[in-house]
Amino acid sequence: MTEKEATLGRWHKEFFENIHLFVKSGLTESEAKSILEEFLVLSQSTPKPKVMDIFQEPDRLEEIGVYTDIRPEPRDFMLKFLDPIMKKFKVEGTENLKLLDGVIGKYPVTLISNHLSHLDAPAIFTLLYNSGPEGRKIAESLVFIAGRLAFEPDFTRLGLYMFGTLLVCSKKDMADNPSLSDVMTKINMRAFRNSQKLQSDGKVISIFPEGTRSRDGRLMPFVDTVYHYVANKVILPISLEGTEKILPIEGLLFNQAVGKLVIGKPVLVGELTKKEMESFPSHIEQISFPGTGDKKQFIIDNLALLVGSNLNKHKHGTYRNLYKGDVRETNQLISIPKKPDEHVVIIGSSNMSVAFACVMANKNVKVTIYSPDSEMVKQSNEEKRDVVHYPIYKLPPNIEFSDKPEILGSATLFIQGTNPWEFDGIYSKIRTHLQKNKSPMVNVIKGFTGSKKGLILEDLHELLLIERDRLAVVSGACYPDQIMERKISGFEISAFEDSLIPKLKELLTNNYVFTRTAINSRDTKGVQLGGALKTVYALAMGLVEGYFKRELGGNVDNTLFHLSNRFFNEMVSIGVLLGGDPTTFNGLSGMTDFMLACFGSDTRDRKYGYDLAYGTRPEKITNGFYGLKVLPNLIQLDEKRHPIVTAAYRTVIQNEDFDLIAEKLQMQLARI
Repeated sequence: MTEKEATLGRWHKEFFENIHLFVKSGLTESEAKSILEEFLVLSQSTPKPKVMDIFQEPDRLEEIGVYTDIRPEPRDFMLKFLDPIMKKFKVEGTENLKLLDGVIGKYPVTLISNHLSHLDAPAIFTLLYNSGPEGRKIAESLVFIAGRLAFEPDFTRLGLYMFGTLLVCSKKDMADNPSLSDVMTKINMRAFRNSQKLQSDGKVISIFPEGTRSRDGRLMPFVDTVYHYVANKVILPISLEGTEKILPIEGLLFNQAVGKLVIGKPVLVGELTKKEMESFPSHIEQISFPGTGDKKQFIIDNLALLVGSNLNKHKHGTYRNLYKGDVRETNQLISIPKKPDEHVVIIGSSNMSVAFACVMANKNVKVTIYSPDSEMVKQSNEEKRDVVHYPIYKLPPNIEFSDKPEILGSATLFIQGTNPWEFDGIYSKIRTHLQKNKSPMVNVIKGFTGSKKGLILEDLHELLLIERDRLAVVSGACYPDQIMERKISGFEISAFEDSLIPKLKELLTNNYVFTRTAINSRDTKGVQLGGALKTVYALAMGLVEGYFKRELGGNVDNTLFHLSNRFFNEMVSIGVLLGGDPTTFNGLSGMTDFMLACFGSDTRDRKYGYDLAYGTRPEKITNGFYGLKVLPNLIQLDEKRHPIVTAAYRTVIQNEDFDLIAEKLQMQLARI
């Protein structure tokens, strides 16, 4: 038996395990077996389309073309095959299809959808086809844009014959096959020209703007190459949920999943000719090109919002922060307020400052992120995202960037979002502006500074002469990455002036972020110290974890949690020594943040220590590394009183052998 025959045999065997699904849907066992056998026969007897010959004979491109029409037999069979599989899917928004009466064939129409599965195109066809006369009419006019790899497997080819297809080649396909890049470019040009002709003939061009399947069900950035297929055309947005559960990425076993297809209202994107606009239906809304900025990016982002508006909020992915987080059910978009209640100026672009910007953008405010990096500011404003820290996430329209110090003059609230090691480069240019504008200033960054006081609020007061009653600190057990993902998070606030707290709680509370007053509302030192010290101890925990895993192998949770109490007690003792109230360390910015930093999956400081224990010194600085470096400015490291932080300092900063230090530390901790 050849390898191919053996592989085919395994495929057939696994595929026939689907029989239970068809029986469960109401078919007899013989009927279920018959439909599976028919699938196998058709999948092997149905040839690849002629367009695939182009890659062996590029000179025949003009002769063969890039369009493949439907084949009735595979189409009819696939409708029968998919019907029991998709019984638990529902279709919403069919009334929106009536809005296209008199539009298809007269104006170019493009269908767009999110992409979850190999079965998305057949699923869209099937669900529309079975939804009623208007849906069937649309389904029979669909022409999907398809990459050449979709036609290769026998398993997926049948579905692509349910509708017309236009062959295109992705950038990745071109990069992987440089010898074919010229013919692939010609194929793409031919496909676009063909799409315009097909639309004028009454066909609906159908595309997946993400370019590939989402692996987690959340929207990915729409690729810019779709722009020409959507600009100056009527767009029919489709939102899919559940198709990824029908057929897992690996394997051939189908599931009778629950899902839905939502049909959005058609929208004209861009402009038609003056003559066409005279007769264009007034009931179809229009998204016009903006007067300034990146018009292509504007259109692409608005398409993503059309699709995302009918998806569950947890599926918004790249675009999630564009929707209001204080509205429970509806996908309501954040807009630029005509009369903002606040102008919040965030000083410094960092992971945490951008996360806080997105939280506050849910309110009726204007947010400006100040950074002296002119190039970053320009690019971030054009692309509506922080291109350095969170290039994957689109930012709400009421967030902008500025490199002009004068912007601080109009702020009603300042957020200190600068990492400690970047203080000099940021504050040297804005000191006088901060002294003139008496608005409150809130620190959201954890970590020590390099000054004699070592804490951010103290530096703002003593070095920049910011009045104490203007200062507050917000801290908690939160990763900024997970705030950007809108996972439930929480903060606590401490301020020198109690009247600042209610305003900050309102700004920083919504459906996914919950903010409260600190245990000791005026212990700003304790709240800062909890956030600063936990970064140091998280790095130390990473060292210990890496060392014991390297020496003992496997899971070392027993060891880490046994040591966690020693770590925390030492952290509190240093915090009290530096002026914090011991009760404050029982709050979100103390014990809770310590546990997240030491045992959470995304902590940068713990990973820094872990990598160091394995012999790799990370290049990127972390708050824990910087805090450890400057800690001797604040206290005298005492090996007997503070053995953990002293051992970490000798390892990380003084480059001593941690294996020798760890053995001594282990014996010392055993005696404590």
